[in-house]
Order: sequence, then structure tokens, then C-alpha cells
Amino acid sequence: MKKIIGIFSLVAVVTIMACGDNKPAETKKEVIVVPASPVIVTKEPPKKPTTIVLDKNGVKVESKKVDVTVKKQ
Repeated sequence: MKKIIGIFSLVAVVTIMACGDNKPAETKKEVIVVPASPVIVTKEPPKKPTTIVLDKNGVKVESKKVDVTVKKQ
């Protein structure tokens, strides 16, 4: 009888420890904000346009390569 009570007590203690509210440690995040240089976009008329033709046979798209340049200030 003493063995049964001892085993039952041990099981109860282990169960209580396992079901306890174990919160993980809070992690602190450090955020560094660095101001970025402004981006200037200039609108120039396209030198090489894209042509789209729609007729009874379907759609025909003709495009030509576009030159893209990025200027750093």
C-alpha cells in the first residue's frame, strides 16, 4: 500500500511539473533605422516604345529593349 501511494505521489508531482506554465524567455529585439538617400526619378519620354496591335486574329505585341540607367548622387 505504501508503494502504491509513493508511486502515485511521484506521478502526481511529475504531472504537475510537466503541466506548469513554462513561458519561454522574452527576447528583446533591437531595431536600427538608417535613413536612406532619396531616390530621384526623372521621367523622360521612352526612346524605344512598345507597340500593341489588337485585331480579329488576336493580339500582337512588339517591344524593343529599353535603356535603364541609375544615377547615384
